[in-house]
Amino acid sequence: MKNRFVWAGALTLAIAALSQVETRAVYTNLNGTIITNGTIIVTTRAAGDGHFFLQSSSTIDDMEDNQGPGCSPGDVAMCELLQDNGYATKLVPDKALSYFIYPFSTSGNSPCLDVYGNPENPQLYYQGYCGPADTSESPQYNDLLSAMLIVISGSGSSSDVIQPNTNGIPVVIGENAILGASDFNLPGGASGSHGERFLYSHKTGNNYTGSNPANGDLYMKVLLPNHPIMQGIPLVSCPIDTNRTYVKIIRDPYPNENAHLLPPVGSVSHANYDVSTTYMDISAGNSVPAPGLQIVGVLASHTNYSIFATMERGATLADTTQDPYSPWYNYTNAPARMVHFFVNEQGSHRSRRNFNALSVWGRILFLRACQWAMEENLQPFQSLGIIDVSLVSPSTIRLGWTGSHQYNYRIDGTTSLVNPNWTPIVDSILNNGDGVRVTRTLDIASAPQAVFMRVAQLP
Repeated sequence: MKNRFVWAGALTLAIAALSQVETRAVYTNLNGTIITNGTIIVTTRAAGDGHFFLQSSSTIDDMEDNQGPGCSPGDVAMCELLQDNGYATKLVPDKALSYFIYPFSTSGNSPCLDVYGNPENPQLYYQGYCGPADTSESPQYNDLLSAMLIVISGSGSSSDVIQPNTNGIPVVIGENAILGASDFNLPGGASGSHGERFLYSHKTGNNYTGSNPANGDLYMKVLLPNHPIMQGIPLVSCPIDTNRTYVKIIRDPYPNENAHLLPPVGSVSHANYDVSTTYMDISAGNSVPAPGLQIVGVLASHTNYSIFATMERGATLADTTQDPYSPWYNYTNAPARMVHFFVNEQGSHRSRRNFNALSVWGRILFLRACQWAMEENLQPFQSLGIIDVSLVSPSTIRLGWTGSHQYNYRIDGTTSLVNPNWTPIVDSILNNGDGVRVTRTLDIASAPQAVFMRVAQLP
C-alpha cells in the first residue's frame, strides 16, 4: 500500500516520549534450546493446497471457486505484519499439522499423507526440519528454527483445525471452534479435529459479522487496561459510550473497497471488506471461562461477548477429561501461553480478508499478543499521548484538511523528523466527499513537547 501524506506541521506540546526497547522471545523447545529467532507458523486452509485439500473436509480446491480469492489473504497479511517486525513466518496448511485424514473415527484412522504418500509428521514443522520434499536445503535440520509460536487463523474448516501440540509451543487462536473444552460443541463434531484448547467450558460462541459503526461493532471495551498487551494503548470513547475505555479494533471500509464486486449470490458473500469477530458468549448459562483465563476485552456492542483473552503458561485449563483423543487429555495446566484473538478468517466461499479489516490498533494488538504469547518482555506501547476528542479546550487542537471521496485517512505523529518513528494517533477517518473539509479535534494535554503530524490517505 502506498501512503500519501499531508503535513500538519509542528505542534508545541508537553512531556517526553518513551524509548523503544527491543525484546525477544524466550521459548524453550523440546531439546532445551532457548529459541529467539525461530519460526512463527500461521496455519492456513488445507483447501488452498492441491495436495492436502484431498485429505480435508473440503470438497473443492479453493482455486476452483469462480469468485476467488483462491487463497487466504488475511493469513498472508498476518505473516507480512510479523515479517515487517522482524520475525520469520511460515504458512502451513492445517492438515500438514494433523495426524489423520478427515473424518476422524474412533474405530481407526488413516494418517494424513505427505506428498510422497508417507504418513505426515507434524514434528518436522515444529522442530526445525525441512519438509519431505525439500532435499536441497543444507542442513536439513536446524534446531534454532524450531517453531516458537503457532497462529491458528480460522481460515480452515473447524473439522480440520490442528490438534494441540505437545511441544509447549504458545498459540494465538482466531478459530472459534477450538476455544472450548470437550464437554460441549466439539470442533467439527464427533468426526472433527479434536483440536479443542480448553479456554472455556460449555462453549457457546461463533463469529460475529456485524460492522455497524454506530452501535459499537468496531470497538472493543477493554476490561484489563494494565494487561501487558494493553499497556500504553490509548483508550477512547465509542459511539455508544463517552467513557474512554475502548479501542477501535476494526477500521471502516475504504470508499471503493467493494466497488467492483458482484452483489452477494444468496447467502454467499465474497466482499473485500468483511468483518468476523471471534467471540465466546459469557452470559449466564453460556460459555464459562476457564479458571486460568483472563478476559482482556469484550465487544462494545455486545459486552457479553468475550473477544480477547489470555492464559498464562501453567494456568488452570477447563475440563480436559472428556475427550480421550485429544493430545491434552487429562491436562490440568496450560503447557504454554495462549491467546483468544478477536479475528477469525472465516472459511469457504468468503474473501478471507478479515484480518485486513483491522484498524491500525487492531494490528498493533495482534503483534503485541503474539509477542506476549512468546513471553517477550513487553514494554508499554510508545503512544504520543494524543487522544481523539470532540470538544475544543485549552488542551486541544483542531486539525483539518481537504478530503476526497476516494480515500479514508489516518493521522500519524512523530517527535523527530530524523529517522522518524511514525505512531498512529487516529485511524480510519471517513471522508466527507470531494473538496469537503475533514477535521479532527485532538486532546494534547499528555503529549510530548514537540510533535510533527501527517495525514495519510488510505488505501
